Amino acid sequence: MINHINEILERIGSAEESVRSYINTTRYQTDLLKNLDTWNQICSSLDTIGDTIFSIEDYLSSEYPENTGLKYIFTYGILQSLFIQQDAVKNLAEAFELDITLSDKLRNIRLLRNASIGHPTKNKVKKVIYFNYISRPTLSKNGFTLLRSSQGNRDEFIDVNIISIISDQLTEIEKSYELIASKLEVADKLHREKHKNQLVADIFHSSIGYLFSKVSEAINSSTQNQSFGLSMLQSIDKMYKEFESTLKARNELNEYLEYDLKEYQYAINELDSYLSGEHDNMTETSARIYLFYIREQHLHFVEIANEIDEEYNKKV
Repeated sequence: MINHINEILERIGSAEESVRSYINTTRYQTDLLKNLDTWNQICSSLDTIGDTIFSIEDYLSSEYPENTGLKYIFTYGILQSLFIQQDAVKNLAEAFELDITLSDKLRNIRLLRNASIGHPTKNKVKKVIYFNYISRPTLSKNGFTLLRSSQGNRDEFIDVNIISIISDQLTEIEKSYELIASKLEVADKLHREKHKNQLVADIFHSSIGYLFSKVSEAINSSTQNQSFGLSMLQSIDKMYKEFESTLKARNELNEYLEYDLKEYQYAINELDSYLSGEHDNMTETSARIYLFYIREQHLHFVEIANEIDEEYNKKV
């Protein structure tokens, strides 16, 4: 049973990694962050599921205490952890607009939790009030016996097997987690399929080296080709506007890249003013510094474009 549980925990870990990878991908994180309540619900749910997984792992691997009080703490803790885990998975699914209904097994676990440690002294179930007792001598790592009494009903004894409950719960949690991960994988595949044949790097065509060289010639104060150099600079500017537009369409424009592009646009605008004769205070040396910046920074943007193209064309 323990080996079976550990195998399930490994698969849940893989599903969690898949979900976290999705939400931390720029193109999806950009949309998710537009609604902070949804974003926080996802993050809180993921962390809570992870926390409860730790509690289950440590419960299974730790020595069960001999002290009676700690036995109760262990028992209360693991049952509450399972209860919290169910809520977290349901809320995670809700954040991704998936409606996950609790299975009969999970509902039974919730009922046992409520009866044993949630509301034992007045446990109302379908208009019947039960009064519940954990049999202290039966407390062990594997479980305990629960005595239930209610008006008009005979006392009943329920054997609660915690290890079996953990196994049942994790089996159901794995199904829900995989359903969430599967939906996100399909959404990711469809998004990449839509754009994979439109290479971002193609925006920067091979003639851009020529364009930079003509801008450089135009900056030289002795040349008469400033108008031609200006038109070449405007061609570069057009490429970068298309680059930014393409990134926005794919939700790939994060705040850091957006900041870099704003700096780049500023340098282009300054050079444009210089070549247009509208920037009286700029020297030729300053203009060459701006040109050096946009030429060198261009390599950075080409690298980003290639990385995006590689991402969109893998595993599709």
